[in-house]
Amino acid sequence: METNSEMDDTCSSTSQRSEADSGICLAHSSGDESATQEANIVYMMWMASQLSVGRVRMPEHNIGLWGDQYIQAVLNGNPRTCKTMFRMDVEAFRYVCDLLRDSFIMDRTERVSVEESVGIFCLFVGHAQGQRIVGDRFQHSSETINRHVKTVMQVLHQLGRTVIRRTETDGVHPYITENPHNYPWFEKCLGAMDGTMIDAAAPSRLSNAYRNHRGRIAQNVLCLCDFNMKFTYVYTGWKGTTHDTRVFLDALSRRRNQFPWPPEGYYYLVDSAFPCIKKFMPPYPRERYHRSDRYSGRQFRGYKDYFNFCHSSLRNMIERAFALLKNRFHVLNAMPRYRRTRQGMLVTACCTLHNLIRMVTPNDEFIQAALALQFSDKNTTGNEDAGEPSKVVDMSHESGRAMASQRDAIAIPMWEGRFGE
Repeated sequence: METNSEMDDTCSSTSQRSEADSGICLAHSSGDESATQEANIVYMMWMASQLSVGRVRMPEHNIGLWGDQYIQAVLNGNPRTCKTMFRMDVEAFRYVCDLLRDSFIMDRTERVSVEESVGIFCLFVGHAQGQRIVGDRFQHSSETINRHVKTVMQVLHQLGRTVIRRTETDGVHPYITENPHNYPWFEKCLGAMDGTMIDAAAPSRLSNAYRNHRGRIAQNVLCLCDFNMKFTYVYTGWKGTTHDTRVFLDALSRRRNQFPWPPEGYYYLVDSAFPCIKKFMPPYPRERYHRSDRYSGRQFRGYKDYFNFCHSSLRNMIERAFALLKNRFHVLNAMPRYRRTRQGMLVTACCTLHNLIRMVTPNDEFIQAALALQFSDKNTTGNEDAGEPSKVVDMSHESGRAMASQRDAIAIPMWEGRFGE
C-alpha cells in the first residue's frame, strides 16, 4: 500500500511526462498546494493551445481544379463540356479569346489568363450563376470574379461597335433567293427590326416605370437582324413601359445612335407597332398576320392577307434571333443588380458574343434549335438619352403613301403569282 509521499512522487513524475505530451495531470493530494497550481497551469496551457488551433484561418477555395487548370481541362477534354459550360464550341471559344487578346490587347493578369477571363464571363452570362458560385468553380474570390466579368464585358461592348453592323453582301441575300415565297418579292429587304423585353434590375422607386404589360421588371431593347441571324443594330436602356414608336423615333433621329439607314430603295421589315414610312415596311393593318392565326396556308382572303403571311414568315427571323440569344445567355432572363448603364453594356456584350459565335460556328446546336422554332409573340424596346439630331425622320403622309405603294407593288403580283402562274 502506497503512502501519501509515494503518491506525491508518482504524481510529480506523471505531471512531468504529461507536460511533455500536452496532457492533463490532476492532483490527488489535497494537501500539496503547489502541485495543484502546477497542474492547473499545465491544464490552462493545454486549453489555450487547443483554442488557438480552432482560430487558424482555413483557405476558402481549396477544392477542385484551379481556374487555368479547369479551362485547359475543358478545352482539351470532351467537346460537349465546352458547349454545356460556356455555351459555345471549343473552336468559337478559342476564336473569341484570340480576338480579344490580339485586337484589344487584353493581356493576362498575374494570376488569370485571357482564356480564364472569358471562361468566367461565359459561365456567368450563360448560366446566370452568382459570382460566389463562379468563384468556387474557378477558385477565386468574388472580387476577382466581378473584376474579370466587368473587364470582358467592357471589351466586348467596345468590340460591338465593329461586330454589330450591317453585313455588306453582293446582290440579293441567299436566304431570299433560295425561297420562292421570298424571291423576287423581297429582294430589296435587308433584314428585320423588332424589340424584345430583357429583364432589368431597377430600384423599388422606379419599379412601376420598368414594369411592362406582362408584369415583369424589364428594359426595352431595339434590334436589327439580318438573314444570318446576326444583330446589325442594338439599342438598349429604355424602361419597360416605353412604347415602340418612341424608341424607334429616338433611335433614328440622334446622331450618336448611329442607326444603319438602308440605301435608297431598300427597306427593313417591321411589325404593326412601327409607323409606315419610307425604308420601313410594316404588314397591312387590320389583317391576320401570324401563322397561328391560320389553320392552313390555302385559307387566304386576298392579297393583303397573303402578303401578311409571307411578311410574317420572313420577319420571323428576328424572333428566332431573340430566342437564340436568350437561350444561350440566361443572364438576360435574370439580370444582376447592376446600375442601368452596366445592364445595357451587358446586353450589348451578349449580342457581340452572339455575332462572333455565329461567324465561326453558323450551325451549332443552339442555332439549329432556334431555326426550328416558330413564334407568334411580340415584344417591345427602348432608351432615353439626349443627343443632337442628325437625320430628320420623314413622318409625312407622302412618306407613308410611298411605302404603302411599294408594299402594294409587292403584294398584288405576289398574290397573282402564288400558284406559279
